[in-house]
Amino acid sequence: MDERERASSFLNRDPVYYANLLEVLRRGSAEHLTAADGGVVLRDRDSGSWMFALEPGSEWLLELIPDDADLITGHASWCLPLLKRRLGLRGVKIVHSAAWTRPAPPAPRDFGGELRLLDQAWAPWAVEHYSGDFGGLPYMEGVVERGLLGAFVDGQPAGFVGFHDEGSIGLLEVLPAFRRRGIGEALEIGAIRLALSRGQYAFGQVVAGNGPSLALQARMGLSVSKRTLFWLFPPGLDTSSFPC
Repeated sequence: MDERERASSFLNRDPVYYANLLEVLRRGSAEHLTAADGGVVLRDRDSGSWMFALEPGSEWLLELIPDDADLITGHASWCLPLLKRRLGLRGVKIVHSAAWTRPAPPAPRDFGGELRLLDQAWAPWAVEHYSGDFGGLPYMEGVVERGLLGAFVDGQPAGFVGFHDEGSIGLLEVLPAFRRRGIGEALEIGAIRLALSRGQYAFGQVVAGNGPSLALQARMGLSVSKRTLFWLFPPGLDTSSFPC
């Protein structure tokens, strides 16, 4: 069994919780991959994040994360104080993972319009209408490359959703004039269907404590992790582009 197979075996113990790591393995963007009986550590080339899954007693795997690492995705909350001290990072975001695990994809949601993939000509428009500050046009152009799905009602753009650079569904935005019509759910279901059609893991992340959003994910048919994971980053770094 090679390193990737060992990592996959460990992560598939909880594919909802470890969906982001499994997607990195699937698409082949894992660097510096180490897998052991007690966990997995890797660096995702596309997002630049060091990611790890760890069981108690395997703290030695954390030493594989270099001292100059500035973006960490951790699946072991008890490691957070250790990494904050060693790396000097203070920004933290705690999230749950939500993933589609059913055999068949979800049925499309009718909202009185249509969904279609947007090309690069739409990237400046998406930047203008996205409510968060997330890296601007260069990041959005990357989102378009990964798949930016637009919703249209009577030919007018009503919203969009895309994929973050580590593979999660995010950047969901419904324009104010079109809210409360089920377009957000239709977009997320469309993104799930798109991910599954490409062989990707269909997953997203929800900030811990956001009860309505967590309930929505479950109502739409996604499985939500009971355990939380964390993002660790330098203080002052804008986190609106993080997968949530």
